Amino acid sequence: MLTPVLRVEDLAVVRGRRRVVSGLALQVAAGEIVALVGDNGCGKSTLMGAVAGLYLPRQGLVQIDGHDVWGPPRQRRAARRALGYLPEGGEGGEGSGGAGGEGSHALGFLSGAELWALVGAARGAPPPAPELMAELGLAELADKKLGQMSLGQRRRAYLGAALLGPPRLLVLDEPDNGLDVTRLEALVALLRSHREHGGVLVASHDPALVERLGARVVTMRAA
Repeated sequence: MLTPVLRVEDLAVVRGRRRVVSGLALQVAAGEIVALVGDNGCGKSTLMGAVAGLYLPRQGLVQIDGHDVWGPPRQRRAARRALGYLPEGGEGGEGSGGAGGEGSHALGFLSGAELWALVGAARGAPPPAPELMAELGLAELADKKLGQMSLGQRRRAYLGAALLGPPRLLVLDEPDNGLDVTRLEALVALLRSHREHGGVLVASHDPALVERLGARVVTMRAA
């Protein structure tokens, strides 16, 4: 039996005093796109954060490509290198407002090229391929600081970083937020083609996007 790209078993995550995720099990196979749907507050972003190593589970198992996200250091490093992650808002948990100032989010001082170099060094991945640069329109963002970008531009910059490698698992929280029609078309094509490299876990409130991706739908409900 093949090892799933993502394996989540009996996951429980508490944030503050609230149990946001409880007893959750989920798998994403290589070549598969899985879409998380559900009302706001049902735990989609928390689940994705736990997969990305941001939120320590109260219980349960999270593995990426057979590596334990919350295991020994070597396992954690291997899991991180196999992951491409786009958080809600695209700024490591920041809000999803407009362009804002340079200090409006933690990495606002970085240019697009510096962001891709930083993520590439952590993941052992090369710079964005010419095809990726063209599909997401990244060339115009290479020398622009993240804090000076519009919401849509920042999302494209962070999508470019998430896709470097490419990773075995893509975890994308509302990746269509802020994208125009042209870039949305590119996103659909990129995610569908990524199935050749691994699996995709995506959260979206747009049923049309989920249908176009040909995703297997997993409905989440509040714990």
